[in-house]
Amino acid sequence: MNPTIYLKYLSVYRPILLGLSLMLGSLGLAAAPLKIVLVGDSTVTDNAGWGLGFKQFLTAEATCVNTAQGGRSSLSFRMEGRWTNALGLHGDYYLIQFGHNNEPGKPGRSTDLPTYVSNLVSYVEEARAAGAQPVLVTPLTRRQWDKDHPGRIKSSLAPYAEEMRKLAVERHVPLIDLQARSIALCESLGPEKCLMFSPVKGVENGHTNYDGTHLNEAGHVLFAKLVVEELRQAVPALAPVLRTEPLTEHPVSEEAAYDAVVATDGSGTYTTVQAALEATPAPGGKPFRILIKPGIYHGPWLVPKDKAPVQLMGEETDNTVLTWPYNVNEKNTNWDYPFNPGLAVGGNDFRAENLTIQNTSGDHGQALATRVDGDRAVFKHCRIIGWQDTVMLNDGRHYFTNCYVAGRVDFIYGSATAVFDHCEIHSRNGGHVTAASTPKERAYGFVFLDCRLTGDTNAWVDPATGTKSKKTGKASLGRPWRPYASVAYIRCEIGDHISPKGWNNWGKVENEQTARYAEYLSSGPGGNRENRVAWAHQLSETEASAFTVAQIFGGVNGWHPLP
Repeated sequence: MNPTIYLKYLSVYRPILLGLSLMLGSLGLAAAPLKIVLVGDSTVTDNAGWGLGFKQFLTAEATCVNTAQGGRSSLSFRMEGRWTNALGLHGDYYLIQFGHNNEPGKPGRSTDLPTYVSNLVSYVEEARAAGAQPVLVTPLTRRQWDKDHPGRIKSSLAPYAEEMRKLAVERHVPLIDLQARSIALCESLGPEKCLMFSPVKGVENGHTNYDGTHLNEAGHVLFAKLVVEELRQAVPALAPVLRTEPLTEHPVSEEAAYDAVVATDGSGTYTTVQAALEATPAPGGKPFRILIKPGIYHGPWLVPKDKAPVQLMGEETDNTVLTWPYNVNEKNTNWDYPFNPGLAVGGNDFRAENLTIQNTSGDHGQALATRVDGDRAVFKHCRIIGWQDTVMLNDGRHYFTNCYVAGRVDFIYGSATAVFDHCEIHSRNGGHVTAASTPKERAYGFVFLDCRLTGDTNAWVDPATGTKSKKTGKASLGRPWRPYASVAYIRCEIGDHISPKGWNNWGKVENEQTARYAEYLSSGPGGNRENRVAWAHQLSETEASAFTVAQIFGGVNGWHPLP
């Protein structure tokens, strides 16, 4: 759009449209509220920045969606598809603030200044192309006090702020100069008073260490007010939807519902998952809930036994990754847990949601992503990925719902009773889906309810090394690790990667007399029952009716994992 025409639209037509919307609202005929979308790094987020405070200044005629994410730069926010997702919200205004993670020393995020500017230009033009108004926000200052000039801030973000100011003039973009306003505020308060809104990082040798970048509850509204004051001047059309005083001075973010927050960029209470796990209190109270912000976290991790139940809750399954690179023969000197898993669950009543848990060792031996030794574990919306022995369920009862589990050889194995409910079970070029070691006296082993079994159509390529696997062929539904292995597939859609025979006896004919293998209403190209091994069982409707979550986990010590 021609800049002159665009400016006329901002100064003339946009206020008219907004005024019309407000007038219709007074008559009970309002269209959808204006949508303001926040884009940026951790200093914009609800829990560690000014985003939550900003929402307190909006009237009912406007809504705010905060897409900011900790640890992101103008580069990585785009590369991860977050900007595309933000545009998909169809906002009317986009407030865009980057700079902190563009600074040097941040692999995959740092950029030089020309690239920083180029990225911002793309944000501006793409927002305009989507019919929205971009608003640039210079980065919130770091509280870096100048040793040579006491009480003054010497901000490392000054160059980024200056480039953004120039860009705003050149591209006719409204600007909120939060860098200048936040420096002025901090300097007026002085170093000591600024500690009131600085999160505590920890205590070392009796000395409290403070975070000089992010904001705690006392800072959310304080700095949001600066943004609102600037926005009212930069975009007069928004003045009618901006309150002069906040709805509340002390808003509480959704993260307050968690006992610990893990974020790689320091915006949480911990930077590593294991540090948060070690903070689990003694048993007797409520579950210890740990929120894990998007990022890549390197193992190992131990969910403690004889502590309160632990819940690991991710925000985004694909972007919250717990990763471990070792197989059973590649011991890490700092980790001594049987079978060398990445995630070891020793305690009862564990829960994991919205996480990717992976072992990247590849095609050379047993390589566990997770091992569960407790009872009553729940995995929901998780991706658990490996090659051989991906998931070890060592005794207990466990429930997986809407999960993705991938591997090749015996990648779901152990003696537990476990239900996989509406999951995708993905085989990598043949192998065996299960290797159950169910005890004879246990009625149920592994039960797959309404699952989808998929498999690679081409040779698997190790993402770490680029090596193509030489192993190909059909997979089996399972082979018995112990004689009385129990596995049942109920109403599952099975791909053609599964062998027509279905099952494998592990080279022991005697296992055919004891293994308890069953199917009911299998569908798909791999679900044909005609060529199944004679020693596996096709359930009747009456028999299959016993395979429900309530029945499987019932009994004297009944357990109900739902919802």
